[in-house]
Amino acid sequence: MKLAISSPAGNPQVPPAGPDPASRLRTLLQSAPPWTGIGVLVVVMFVGMSIGNEYFLNYANLNNVLRGAVVPLLLALGTTFVITTGMIDLSLGSLLALDTVLMLGFMNAGLPVPVAVLATLAASALLAGLVNGLLIARFQLFFMVVTLGTMSIFRSVAQLGTDGTSVQLYDRAGFDFVLWLGDGSVGPVSVPVVLAAILLAASVLLMRFTTFGRNLLAVGGNAGAARLAGVPVERVQILAFALNGLFIGVAAVVMAGRIQAASPSIGIGMELSVIAAVLLGGSSFMGGNSTFLGTLIGVVFVSLLDNALNLLQVQTFWQGVVTGAVLIVAVGIDRLRARSRT
Repeated sequence: MKLAISSPAGNPQVPPAGPDPASRLRTLLQSAPPWTGIGVLVVVMFVGMSIGNEYFLNYANLNNVLRGAVVPLLLALGTTFVITTGMIDLSLGSLLALDTVLMLGFMNAGLPVPVAVLATLAASALLAGLVNGLLIARFQLFFMVVTLGTMSIFRSVAQLGTDGTSVQLYDRAGFDFVLWLGDGSVGPVSVPVVLAAILLAASVLLMRFTTFGRNLLAVGGNAGAARLAGVPVERVQILAFALNGLFIGVAAVVMAGRIQAASPSIGIGMELSVIAAVLLGGSSFMGGNSTFLGTLIGVVFVSLLDNALNLLQVQTFWQGVVTGAVLIVAVGIDRLRARSRT
């Protein structure tokens, strides 16, 4: 039998009530990982498509989804590093196309294919770091304006290099190496999927256990305070863009292996879906907070969404509407997260 607690004045005192269900739910949501919501949506979408479409669970379809997610994931990994600093790169789709043309140029120059691949990765990192990164970090130009400008420049240079047409690569000597990287397999194991998994693990380790990763978070959280603490802010920002360029270069090699061509027209609009995936996964548009696991889940969500639209035979025009809507929703969710933290 529960006894009422009496106050010194003799008046009965009711025991304090616990938090109401709404408060408990709010606390639970705030303590959950930022990718929880999109993770639930992925499960719901997977189950719904499995029940509602007979072709969804086919091995061929799931394998296509998995392989098709490799290039967006590689681009999203690089974008996660940049967005951690509080910036975004709108030129990634154009640089992706330019990198395939650069690899063609290196091969035409007589470089062995493996060397041409390495030269492409180095050139991509230099272009992103020394053009985007340097203009933004050293000359303090607004990142939106710079990357919007280089988006046009990189695309135009790619078109100039091939007269605006795609160039087939399958008949080039040594191209089997690129084909293996982009579409090969070892038994049942897909080479590009393994490559993406390795780079995902490397990204997590770099962010969590290195000084560079800690500096990235510090710069994104408060660049002024990070500078006062001795963090080389400009160098960190330039390296973030250079690292993003490196991931774009890897994605370009994989893409060239898949389509067996160098094309100045690939990657158009891809920056929107990639940025949306990173934001949906829980990385903050304002910087200072990112999660590579969330980036992976965000990419899976966008890839499953595209696949569902294709299986449901939704017109391509509507797919663009959905991508834009997802991006707006992702930014809105990020703003709500920011408010809940304050």
